[in-house]
Amino acid sequence: MKNIIDYFGRLFFKFIKGREKFFISLQKSRSKQIVFLLSCLSPIALLLVFFLPVSLYTRLWIFLGYMLIAFLTILITAIYFRGKEMYASYKHELEMVSTNFYKKEYTKLHFTNEDIDNLSLLTEGLEVKNKINNLNMVKNGKAANYFFVFSIMHRFVKGGILDIETNKRRILFDLIEKSFLMNGKNVNPDTLTSSFSRWNSDMKRPEKVVLEYEKVTDILGKQ
Repeated sequence: MKNIIDYFGRLFFKFIKGREKFFISLQKSRSKQIVFLLSCLSPIALLLVFFLPVSLYTRLWIFLGYMLIAFLTILITAIYFRGKEMYASYKHELEMVSTNFYKKEYTKLHFTNEDIDNLSLLTEGLEVKNKINNLNMVKNGKAANYFFVFSIMHRFVKGGILDIETNKRRILFDLIEKSFLMNGKNVNPDTLTSSFSRWNSDMKRPEKVVLEYEKVTDILGKQ
């Protein structure tokens, strides 16, 4: 009895192991998925055609037509989802809140039409074509204002960026470096980090008014 149990146990183990490998291989190949689905649909088509009160020749054509429609449906579906996967990988990793900038007085934020075109891409989750030039300066006029960029991102990153978690902060900083210029110059990573800490602290203090954020929300509204 033990030998019988062991024998069938091994057979069942091989079946489970083979099934797992098969489904893993399906996940790696779209073509295999299409073939698998068609092979599953073929017996159904044969059964349906078998019971039709028509000639064998007509049954053959109905079967071929059914399989062709099934193939095209599966193929179009696979193309659709593959396209969505590619589009998702093309977008940056922060979820944004989009808005129609063209109905806002964006020139008060020192943005050009090109800047707004690129800011629109950014808030749709896409990469900018050209970096957005931040011309808002600190009070002494010697450097571009990093607080303004953080205020813009706080307005459009879903949920804001206050106390943003470490992994998302890394993504945020990388996105700012790739998407913005500071008065024509590249973003300084060291200044970005230190400025964010000060901005984050000021935003949480109820007695402190962050003028850059007030300016952004006055013109673009709150999230």
